[in-house]
Amino acid sequence: MTNLKRSFFWIAFYLLLVLVLGQLDRSNTPIINFAAYFYLTAIIIVPVMIFVPSLHKVSVFVPMFFWGAIYFALFQIIDRELTATLDMEVIILEIVILEVGVWLSYQLAVGIESSESLMDALAQGTFPHRALEMESASEQLKIEFARSRRYHRPLSLLVVHAYPKDEEVVREMLKSLQHDVLSRLSNARIGQSIGEAVRQTDLLIRDHVGRFVILCPETDLESAIFLAERICKIVEERAGLHVNCGVASFPDEALTFEDLLHLARDRSKQSLIPQRSIDATEKAIK
Repeated sequence: MTNLKRSFFWIAFYLLLVLVLGQLDRSNTPIINFAAYFYLTAIIIVPVMIFVPSLHKVSVFVPMFFWGAIYFALFQIIDRELTATLDMEVIILEIVILEVGVWLSYQLAVGIESSESLMDALAQGTFPHRALEMESASEQLKIEFARSRRYHRPLSLLVVHAYPKDEEVVREMLKSLQHDVLSRLSNARIGQSIGEAVRQTDLLIRDHVGRFVILCPETDLESAIFLAERICKIVEERAGLHVNCGVASFPDEALTFEDLLHLARDRSKQSLIPQRSIDATEKAIK
């Protein structure tokens, strides 16, 4: 955590330095006349490096080259004489400051990701479950969908996430744990409860925002809804938490994994009772 604090300090110092250098005047004339696009790029670097994982999952030299290329592209496109000097010393200083910003942002992003991984490991060690990350499960997802298409077999998908209005449990636990750690522990506990409820043939996955996705081969929509209700009940009994479930079925409602996932996520924002009523109504009409 000390390294993370140090990274936050240097990022704050970097942004302060960029802003201060822009305000240094002598007789109402800037001491260092930086280009306007330099300030914009220097500030944008920090949030982009932190929130775009692909930029900090590679070597630091890749994003440094990437931002350097952006700088030179702006240098060619924008007429620098309108806002700044053409002195080579100033241009070199701009490049150096930008690259330092990229390096500091990279270190901060890696530190944040390491802290999140540590909290995930703590949560999963406390409440172990068999959920796979979405990226790791991609090959198994393709295999199950290919098998269902080839043999014309039903397949259903459930999306499960914590009930947002379940504040009493959260309020009690917040007395001793920080919010982020609480969220991860609660998710791990939910994953453990779900793992006890689903079959060995079901594929339990966790997406990038912490929702659980359950792929159920050889399961039609009606059976998947019953499974979702069972999961909600088990999670409430064992974890003391409420979860929302959304269910979608292949091939009746969607033909691709992405469409199936999107539909189940939308339905997870509603309760299962209205969903079952809608499904019963649709069957009655047919």
